[in-house]
Amino acid sequence: MHRCWLLLAAAHAADELQLDFELNNGNLFPAVGLGIGNMQRDRIPGVVGNAMLQHGIQLVDTAMASNTDNALRDTHGLSVVTKVWYTHLGYERTKLAVEEMLAGLNGCCEVTMLIHWPRCRDDISWMHCEEEEANLPQRVKGAGPPPAPDAWKGSWTALEEFYAAGRLKNIGVSNFELPELNELLSSCKTVPQIYQGNAWQLWFRPEVLQRLSEKNVLFQAYNVVNGIVTRESAAPRAYRVLADVARAKSVDVGTVVLAALKRRGVATIPRASSPQHLAANAPQAVASIALDDDEADTVDAAMKALMSGRDLPPEKPVVATFTSSLDAAVRLFWRNPETGEEVLNGEVSTGDGLRIHTHPGHTFTAYRGDELVRSFTVTAQRGGEEAFEL
Repeated sequence: MHRCWLLLAAAHAADELQLDFELNNGNLFPAVGLGIGNMQRDRIPGVVGNAMLQHGIQLVDTAMASNTDNALRDTHGLSVVTKVWYTHLGYERTKLAVEEMLAGLNGCCEVTMLIHWPRCRDDISWMHCEEEEANLPQRVKGAGPPPAPDAWKGSWTALEEFYAAGRLKNIGVSNFELPELNELLSSCKTVPQIYQGNAWQLWFRPEVLQRLSEKNVLFQAYNVVNGIVTRESAAPRAYRVLADVARAKSVDVGTVVLAALKRRGVATIPRASSPQHLAANAPQAVASIALDDDEADTVDAAMKALMSGRDLPPEKPVVATFTSSLDAAVRLFWRNPETGEEVLNGEVSTGDGLRIHTHPGHTFTAYRGDELVRSFTVTAQRGGEEAFEL
């Protein structure tokens, strides 16, 4: 009964919030999922089950190289994104890979299948092309020749056939640069529904984003947590901007980042396993965060700075002027938003003024003796001025 109640509650909330994107084939696709690619296999059923029931997560992302498909075979009602590894590029090898991954999932889930990389690359340190080819099982070597540089074309034909047969819900590619993407889009029978890429591309590969937009292909970003959320040391001023927005909305910094990307029309698959992070990344939590245009622009600039490691310029303060017409000196305190502690900033006497450098949203309280006279909240924008009269 408890499980049914949770599912009904989640379904009711989903009706009220926009939790999905519509793909170019008309299918709905969760805006926020859960990355499990490097998770220990024995932890996956528990983490995914909790993510579904407690946090409304309906999509997980994994890959053939992670060998986690079998761990999901008893998790019903889930959508899964998985990917064909570059050792299995080529028509016959890809057919074998997809058949084996579908068998591993055992019909538990709706499957979106991507080509993980267009080829193995010797210039990427962790790719070991010759070694991986040599270590393949004989059934893979016997299925087709070692992948040529353009073997991904045969792989795409294989995915198109599985899709046309209704065995795959959606198909797409991952980590394709513009030349391969252009070649695919100019020759494919089925336009990809999903493009999965490093979040870095959102700011530094506009030509890829433009091409995807022309074909209404959904960008699904990975490297959101490691690339943005955990990089405070790389751009501390930018992180402080995100933290201020998160504090104002009483949510986690990660929730703000996911909400800002969702507002841009970007799907995300953050990795998480702890209850705190699963709650922060929950689709309903992300969908409930409303950002106005100014907030969205501010957050976007901060995310770009964190991703690149080039911090935002020093913030221009607000100059706040406090004057008094009262017959006694008034003490002025700044309220620390983190602790609620009040910090003395000075005194204001009749006819005198006190100028303080501060920031939007900061709150001040004025006391005459022990009597609270008034509270002030700074509303001016950075670089502006604001006057307060006691």
